[in-house]
Amino acid sequence: MNSAKDMNGIDNPAVTNDDGINLRPDLVINVQPQSEGRAELPVTTENWQTNTRGQFIPRHGLDFLIGVSRLQIKQTIELYDMTSRIESENRYILKVPGGESLYIASEVSNRTVRCLCGSGRSFVMHLHDNTRQEALVLQRRLAAASCCFPCRLQEMRVVAPPGDYVGRVQQQWTWMVPFFLVRGATDEILYTIEGPSSVRRSALLISEFKILTKDALRELGTISHGWDRELNSFTTTVCYPDIAVQPKHKALLLAAAFLLEYTYFERAKTSCMRCNCL
Repeated sequence: MNSAKDMNGIDNPAVTNDDGINLRPDLVINVQPQSEGRAELPVTTENWQTNTRGQFIPRHGLDFLIGVSRLQIKQTIELYDMTSRIESENRYILKVPGGESLYIASEVSNRTVRCLCGSGRSFVMHLHDNTRQEALVLQRRLAAASCCFPCRLQEMRVVAPPGDYVGRVQQQWTWMVPFFLVRGATDEILYTIEGPSSVRRSALLISEFKILTKDALRELGTISHGWDRELNSFTTTVCYPDIAVQPKHKALLLAAAFLLEYTYFERAKTSCMRCNCL
């Protein structure tokens, strides 16, 4: 049987004699490693409509919007919404019509706000791409959408991680025709969005909003809401302008589609009474 002397180590006795009490300050790790930002992970693009290279490495989450001319927003069905009187945080899948899925969107909001304000609630929407990294953050404030409340109308801010401000979508005060301004990072007007003339909000459930130039003289694209091809659920479709559009501009129009989704398209899933200001 080995003795205690043999167990202390013959080649380097100092290793076993050191009890770890006396540590050199320069060897103590007191700073955690910092993240270097987005990880450049490869994405397989086989059978994709928007990218036929077989594989590409997105350097930014907005790179998935390059080459996209149409984008569908489909809400996932939550079992909780079917059994509860208070709807849950919404989840969406963003995909090319008949093609690949590009983003998963998840809402973060307060349960009390969802119950009291319904579809007019404030929230933060996180969009994750196919690399499971955050690509966009949409921030909606609590506001009204009626001509009776012109002081604080709807607004959606768009931020690209790690904190790059992209722009905002701002509702304008009108009597009957919904009208929105799409502003860039320096608050310049990029596009205007005009809806159909309607007195009742329920009449806008199946409708089409026009994406116009900043002077509102020429139509460039549409944001429509209606039944999908299988007639299974309602779908919001964004048809981007035919002219070359930067990915950041497409992200702003996507944010406008989400703002319209909550302001006009989303129907109440519960029968509980809400103090909805819309």
